[in-house]
Amino acid sequence: MRIIEAKNPGAFYKHVNKRIKHRSVIPTLISSNGLIVTSDENKANAFNEYFASVGVTDDGSTPTLIQCEPRPLLEMVVFDEYGVSRAVLNLKANLSAGPDGLPPLLFKRLRFSIAKPLAILYTQLFSVGFVPESWKNAIIVPDFKKGTSSNVANYRLISLTCIASKLMERIIATHIHDYFHKNHLLSDVQHGFIRGHYTCTNMFKSMNDWTLSVKSKSGISVAYIDYSRAFDSVTYAKLFARLQLWHLW
Repeated sequence: MRIIEAKNPGAFYKHVNKRIKHRSVIPTLISSNGLIVTSDENKANAFNEYFASVGVTDDGSTPTLIQCEPRPLLEMVVFDEYGVSRAVLNLKANLSAGPDGLPPLLFKRLRFSIAKPLAILYTQLFSVGFVPESWKNAIIVPDFKKGTSSNVANYRLISLTCIASKLMERIIATHIHDYFHKNHLLSDVQHGFIRGHYTCTNMFKSMNDWTLSVKSKSGISVAYIDYSRAFDSVTYAKLFARLQLWHLW
């Protein structure tokens, strides 16, 4: 009744989606070699075979990259109680746990008690460049995208890692983003993965530019480019080489 009286469509649909959303069961699959797969073990093997096939193996070569202008190095990431507490607060409580079985809700309920111990732990791990082995493991979950649900190619891979590892990664990512912004390494026209920028802000800016072009009777050429499985195509060696030129370490 409270949601209805609020007359907020967004809150209403969010409430409805929470009630009807459920995790679908993986149906009968058709593997990449055309075989019908019905058992859970064979389904897992079919997904494993497909996801492994779309990954890119690094060729060992380092691309020639243009050296950036000298900038201050990002030598230190500060892990303090406030930063950890803020990262925990931004966790979604309904997310699944990683290999350690510790769900996000546990961290949110114990936020004030674990913030300081986690800050000390992260500081120590970062200082010696060590990552616990359990943080390198993940539970792989296939998530259906679109098309025929029996086709393994219509699923994307989701890695459920340990929440403690995600928190540390978020804090590091925040420092990297601040470094990029401070040193003007981000383009003004980039909207993806930037705080305060979304698909909508990109569309608003594009519509404004197109409207001005039409008004001035100028020609407009629009090109849409989509990289197939972009995240699966990135090799760590080349990514680290690029980041090193940005003086991140």
